[in-house]
Amino acid sequence: MPPFADPTPTRTSLMSLGAFAAATAMALGAAKPSPALAAPAPSAARPNVVVVMTDDQDFRSMSALPNVRKLIGDRGTQFTTSLVNYPLCGPSRSTFLSGEYAHNHHVEWNQPPQGGYEKFDGRQTLPVWMHRAGYRTIHIGKYINDYGLADPTEIPKGWDDWHGTVDPSTYHYYGTTFNDNGHLHTYGNKPSDYSVDVAARKARQAISSATRRHKPFFLNIAPIAPHTLAEGAKAEGTPAVPAPRYAKVFANTPLPRYPDFNEADISDKPPTLQAFFPNPLTAQQISDLTEHYRGRMGSLLAVNDLVGGVIKRLKQTHQYRNTVVIFTSDNGWILGEHRLNDPVTETGMASGAKYVPYEGSSRVPLYMAGPGIPKGRKISGPVVNADLPATILGFAHAKASRPLDGMNLVPVLKKPSLLDGRGVLIETGANPRNLPTYIAVRTERYRYELEDDGLEGFYDLEKDPWEMTSIPNDPRYAKIKAILRRAALKLQHCKGKSCQVSVGKLPQPGA
Repeated sequence: MPPFADPTPTRTSLMSLGAFAAATAMALGAAKPSPALAAPAPSAARPNVVVVMTDDQDFRSMSALPNVRKLIGDRGTQFTTSLVNYPLCGPSRSTFLSGEYAHNHHVEWNQPPQGGYEKFDGRQTLPVWMHRAGYRTIHIGKYINDYGLADPTEIPKGWDDWHGTVDPSTYHYYGTTFNDNGHLHTYGNKPSDYSVDVAARKARQAISSATRRHKPFFLNIAPIAPHTLAEGAKAEGTPAVPAPRYAKVFANTPLPRYPDFNEADISDKPPTLQAFFPNPLTAQQISDLTEHYRGRMGSLLAVNDLVGGVIKRLKQTHQYRNTVVIFTSDNGWILGEHRLNDPVTETGMASGAKYVPYEGSSRVPLYMAGPGIPKGRKISGPVVNADLPATILGFAHAKASRPLDGMNLVPVLKKPSLLDGRGVLIETGANPRNLPTYIAVRTERYRYELEDDGLEGFYDLEKDPWEMTSIPNDPRYAKIKAILRRAALKLQHCKGKSCQVSVGKLPQPGA
């Protein structure tokens, strides 16, 4: 299998494709046009912007999302080296909303005191700026972790049409409570109450409603899939739940065994990783991770329907040609790569891991399509989730009220060479598990890491795409490592324009 390819469909999944296709057609068929949807597109040149952000989706799972690959990827541009600044839900979503790296917005965990919704400063955010620019702002689904615990009817600043899920019900695939513009609605346990499908219906309705207002809209859709089903939302839970129509599609699919799965020798990895995972995965742990994989992939099939339904409604409302559609995730998820798993779960069942800088955790899908976006293009230069607010504002011809840490990717879509030599920051912060913090700089080819205890990691991802061997002391890379170390130290305190760091044209190894 080539590096980072989607796993080949198994016999089980191939046999289930007929049921998958039939269920997809049934789900999308629910989005029927009505006379009220035939409003003309706004005359303003500014496009609508729709973002779909999944939860904990690794970039290798795109085989479950043919609608994204076809309707967004083939029609638009894919960023193949898309990173997140802090590979954890709360910090990552705060970066998306603020345009700041975690060391500037200070949300460094999912719950207090280091993080959570109450720690986030919502006064200067992407929805606030889009609203000020004349956009109708709409949110559907998950927000920042712990949203709704203090006040489940609160509507965060900047949102005109609010349908946020209230924690901890956010992580329940059934029985989810939505705050619909200040009115709480708790769904039941019928198939139609499946939370991803509820979010999909609300998204289609929001597009119809926004169209009738004859102004551009910014719609943020955040389904919970493929996150674990977590009762208390303080730790990972049991495997994600597929929609009933897709319950059998991945029910017997084996867990992919990538080259870095259950790595035999991790002596090159940080001592903390060796201490946490001194032994290879057990048969039970592999079984647990397999169940998680099956649930995750199955739950993404409903996201696939959501995307198809949104695109269909945009066409029905004549908004399609004037809408930028962005698909991404808040962070990735690792299932046994380098032996990594999360043993601190609600049930004690082994679960996936994030937080770490490895590709499966820090690298996410990113697709964009819409007016002016090149068709069928793949851009390999490094981008980071802090770029998304600047990019959305760029599409909208809107401005932030303060400097942003990210880069506007609108010019990059036409000229990918603008990313040449770029380094982006991956970082973590203080946390209740006392996990070691680190800073890392990622370029198109390399990743350099510096832990809080001074230990270094270094990978040539062109020659070692599965991160099997860290080579911080390899003399052939000494000059390259020195350049990247300086960049990492500069980025860890950057703010605004100083976060745009170029490492230049790096020397060849051994040169």
